[in-house]
Amino acid sequence: MALPKIDQPTYEYTLPISKLDITFRPFLVKEEKLLLIGKEADVKAQLNAMKQVLSNVIIEPEELNVAELTSTDIEMLFIQLRSKSVQNIVNLQYRDTEDQEIYKFNINLDELAPTLDPDHNNEVVLDDKYTVVLKDPTLGMMTKIGLGLDSNEPSTEDIFKLVAGCLVKVYDDKEVYDDFTNKEALEFFKGLDVKRFEKLQEFFNTLPKLTYTLKYKNKNDNDRTIELNGLADFF
Repeated sequence: MALPKIDQPTYEYTLPISKLDITFRPFLVKEEKLLLIGKEADVKAQLNAMKQVLSNVIIEPEELNVAELTSTDIEMLFIQLRSKSVQNIVNLQYRDTEDQEIYKFNINLDELAPTLDPDHNNEVVLDDKYTVVLKDPTLGMMTKIGLGLDSNEPSTEDIFKLVAGCLVKVYDDKEVYDDFTNKEALEFFKGLDVKRFEKLQEFFNTLPKLTYTLKYKNKNDNDRTIELNGLADFF
């Protein structure tokens, strides 16, 4: 008799940014291995491994293109996947820079939620004539650029590529400019003066973020905090 096929449980989760309902199964041993291999490779390989695993485990919607999901939706979905595939409690430890002692923490992944900034706006007014409409960065965009979800210091060229990839359209009181190539978008943003380009930073500074604050007292009886930012800080 052939070996039995073990059925996997399924779970439902609503993505916090797109509000899309997802049905998924836990990842298997072979998929965990794929993630571990990707973790040891470069950023692009890591993102491709993550994309492959998520594509494998998502059952519904069947036609979903994982690459089109925002980076925050991807992070939160991956948190849920880790919770249901392994366990929902993650054990972390950090050395305090003041007393040099190691402190341990337990985080319940099921309690995590992205930080949403009420000032986040997809429309950026450059001046009294032009307004730029942007979309939140997606996994496909990050993979193409080779920029990790947890990248803290992207290069200047990476920043231009990211902004260009997020461009939806530019409009004024007479025209809507939405027929352009990626190269033309790059040239548009590189042609902005510093004052106008700085206005775009507010869009990226207020993007939804996966954050969590650990609070404790060290042996010197001082209140201490540790800020966790991005997927990598939780594993």
